[in-house]
Amino acid sequence: MKNFAKSAILLFLALRAGDFVSIAAGMWFVPRYVSPEDIGAVLPVTSYATFLSLPFFAFASSVIKESACLAAEGERGKVKSLLRGVFAAVAVVLAVVLALAGVTAPRFLAAMRVSDGATAALAVSAAFLGCVAPVYTDALQSLKRFRALAVVEVGGAAFRFLVMLAAMPFRALAGYFAGQAALPVFRIAGSVFSLRRDLAVPAVPFWNAESVRRMSLAFLAVLAYQAFPMAASLVEQSVLRTSLPDVDSAAYYMVSRFSDFLYYLTFPLMLVMFPYTAEAARKGSSTRPYVVKCSLVTLVVAAAMACVYSLWGERLLSLMPHGEEYAAYVNFMPWLVVATALTSCQVFYTNSEVSAGRFRFLLWLVPLHVAYPAILLVAANADLLPSLERVVGCFVAASVARFAFAAGAFL
Repeated sequence: MKNFAKSAILLFLALRAGDFVSIAAGMWFVPRYVSPEDIGAVLPVTSYATFLSLPFFAFASSVIKESACLAAEGERGKVKSLLRGVFAAVAVVLAVVLALAGVTAPRFLAAMRVSDGATAALAVSAAFLGCVAPVYTDALQSLKRFRALAVVEVGGAAFRFLVMLAAMPFRALAGYFAGQAALPVFRIAGSVFSLRRDLAVPAVPFWNAESVRRMSLAFLAVLAYQAFPMAASLVEQSVLRTSLPDVDSAAYYMVSRFSDFLYYLTFPLMLVMFPYTAEAARKGSSTRPYVVKCSLVTLVVAAAMACVYSLWGERLLSLMPHGEEYAAYVNFMPWLVVATALTSCQVFYTNSEVSAGRFRFLLWLVPLHVAYPAILLVAANADLLPSLERVVGCFVAASVARFAFAAGAFL
């Protein structure tokens, strides 16, 4: 637990540099340079590109569990062979996903009222690179090279900031997604450089019928685990953009930036927790202490943030460019941070189960994430979601349901 705490603090401090860029992008660059009519398109376009890149995320999640166990056993030669096989598989899947993007992107972007083709290409590229990069950074994570990972995150944040600073004044949305793509490019390059000594060992055969079967099952399970929540998120953002006026979708973007602050805490906790829970499960130990500690920290911080937003939300919103124009929407800020906290607790639990190779939670997670977006789409088509209040109410209710099912399974 001592090493776990030190690693979590190290990554927490390093990732704050990346958070500074995320804050600058979300709370200053976008409101400053992107027109109010286009701001509401940022989140759905991002969700669309992320959903298309899901197979790469599934590869990364499958690899980290396997590589964490191999690294713990000192089998670095097998880690090298594992990564080689994954890179080859990624190349094949990339061709399929690019073809799918070419068919679906024009129609989706038209529905989101985005006409800039460069924006679409950069958004999809950023999502693909963002999901390929964890294959490399997760290798650092599984080898517990947290110092190198911290350096990569800080350097990537600086590179992303410079790209956005140079591009967004000229092409606002395209420049934003160019900055999003710059970060994973740096992560890949920095991770390869950092891993050169760790993997400068002779490759030891890893792939055989048993490992292919095990990795394929893990890939399919992670794919199911992530596909349904990502699809639900895509439906959420699309419904919000298409069912409400531009001013409401823009207001949601502005106020939801404040709930994203909580991710700056939970993301490093998730990064560090995964290899430790995987190792604990391999040794037959309980993964519950990690889930409980991370969840308690998240809930306490979220409660404090909700109080701050309730008291000073309007003043904080006015600090953003044109933020005072959305003062009527500040009452959503505490609700959104609570919803974010409850969802994060669910993810702590399900991630710990994935790291341990247990997937029974899919029995409730999949039906929940099928029913919710279906109800949302039916309500939108029936014009039952005419206001941002009702849409956000649906978001909060879904977060409560996810938390309740996860808590029930955990207990």
